[in-house]
Amino acid sequence: MDHQTLALLGLDKDSLGAVFGVVGTLLGATVAFFGIRYQVERQHKEAQLDYATKECGRALLTLLRQFRTEPVSDGAWTEIVADQLDALKLTSPLFRDKALRERLAKTVSILEEWHYTVFDQPNRDEYDAASPIILAVLKHAIDCIGTHRRGEKIPEPNAAFVQAQNNISTYWDWASES
Repeated sequence: MDHQTLALLGLDKDSLGAVFGVVGTLLGATVAFFGIRYQVERQHKEAQLDYATKECGRALLTLLRQFRTEPVSDGAWTEIVADQLDALKLTSPLFRDKALRERLAKTVSILEEWHYTVFDQPNRDEYDAASPIILAVLKHAIDCIGTHRRGEKIPEPNAAFVQAQNNISTYWDWASES
C-alpha cells in the first residue's frame, strides 16, 4: 500500500503491522476452532458406530445362539428373543448407512415372525426354532454389519433371507384368504 491509501484509512506503517497481526490471529483461531470441532464430531460418530456395531453384534450373536441351541419352550425363551430384538431396534438406527439400517430392520421383521419363515403349505405354519433358514438370516445380518464396518458395501440378501421374506408373505396371504 502506498502512503496516500494508508492515510485515507487512518493508518500508519506501524498500525498496519498490528492490524495484520490481529487478522492473522483471528483467522488462525477460526481455522483451529473448526478443525477441533470437525475432529470432535468425527470421534463422536466413530464412537456411535462402535457402540452400534457392538450392541447389534451382541444381540445377533445371542439370537443365533438362542435359535441354534435352545428349544422353543416357555415365556423365558420368547422373552430373551424379544429383548434382543428390542436391542436391535434401538441400536440399528445409529448406523449412518441407509442400506444397512434397512437390512437390519428387515432382519428384525423376519425374526419377529420367525415361525412363518419356512411356511410351505396351509396348516403347517410353525416350525422348529433351529431352522437352517433362521440361522442363515442371522448369519447374513452379522455379515452385513461386518462388511459395513470394514467399509465395504453390504452384500445382497442371501437366498435364505429372500426365502424367509417370501415365505412370511405367502403365509400372510394364505392366512388372509382363510
